[in-house]
Amino acid sequence: MKIAMDAFPAMIQKTGIGHYTYNLIDRFPKVAPEEDFYLCDALSGMGFYNMTRLKGTDGAERFLGVSKVSFPFVTLARLALLLRNKLSGETTKVEEADVFFGTNYRALFGPSFKTVITIHDMAHVYYPDATEEKSLAYLRDELPDAARKAQRIIADSEATRNDIIAHLGVPAEKVKVVYLGVDPMFHPVDDRAQLEATRQRYRLPEKFILCVGTIQPRKNLMRLLQAYGLLCKNDDFHHDLVLAGGVGWKNEGLKERIESLGISHRVHFTGYLPDADLPLIYNLCDMFAFPSIYEGFGLPVLEAMASGVPVMTSKASSLPEVAGDAALLVDPFSIEDMAAAMQRLLTDQELRDRCREKGFERVKLFSWERCAKETLQVLREAANTA
Repeated sequence: MKIAMDAFPAMIQKTGIGHYTYNLIDRFPKVAPEEDFYLCDALSGMGFYNMTRLKGTDGAERFLGVSKVSFPFVTLARLALLLRNKLSGETTKVEEADVFFGTNYRALFGPSFKTVITIHDMAHVYYPDATEEKSLAYLRDELPDAARKAQRIIADSEATRNDIIAHLGVPAEKVKVVYLGVDPMFHPVDDRAQLEATRQRYRLPEKFILCVGTIQPRKNLMRLLQAYGLLCKNDDFHHDLVLAGGVGWKNEGLKERIESLGISHRVHFTGYLPDADLPLIYNLCDMFAFPSIYEGFGLPVLEAMASGVPVMTSKASSLPEVAGDAALLVDPFSIEDMAAAMQRLLTDQELRDRCREKGFERVKLFSWERCAKETLQVLREAANTA
């Protein structure tokens, strides 16, 4: 079977969807060497639709070697993918595929192939003002038609599946849940020299609470800052707050809020973190806070757990489904609830130990190998539909 896969999210500066695409490219040839996988860019014009073939695991490694660069500009990433296609020595057109797999909401349709798309969340329905403007038009105007026409839809969680069915009006049997995985690079690190070098490189404090994610409204950072500000009023509270992630959109007023709370000297921004440094920074923090008001899955929760870090996350959307009983769940709209939970996780050693051990058990349920196998099952189902 020829499977055409939108590889573009793995080429640009990666967030959750980029890591999803990246890891599936890596695992597909390993778990299904009998299939033919081709990579393309679903956003570009037809001239980019000549796809490069992944020639087994070696082909995936060569492509991923390029995608590790995480091009900061869309144009550069597209040119890199086009160059790979031109130099690969084995290309085909998307029209010759059996299935097109859209990894990031977008679909291609044609008379000769079936289509599967992954819809990672429906945040644009609940929080349109917190959705990136350039994406909102597609999600609002074109995604409903793409969902209707696709043979199968993949959702990252049951919460997202329910949202897709409710808001896009597609048959329930067409929407399949496939959970994401945790990369093995997230684990406890005992190398003190390596950890200290990372601390110095990012000028991190000795004690800190960590939050990871793109700086945008859905991450609920305004309320997190207010909750943190309450803790800072206590003389015996000595933890700083580190916000790690690229600059997103509609985050005006964030620094003004930090200044108004009088915590400017205690809040640190790292910017976007390369893959090699993120596991180390998880290992340096004393707790992880992820109070999002909406997530399709919430990969950072599992990354923190795999690193041995106690986690506070919210009761909203998919996060309880992902965290299970291994995290402290809070009302994301309650500043007092967040502050109390952070205080407990930092001071109650028995609770910290329990969350840590349950976290290690929880992450065993999520792997990229399982994600790849279950995704392939959906693609095969789509290929066999009438």
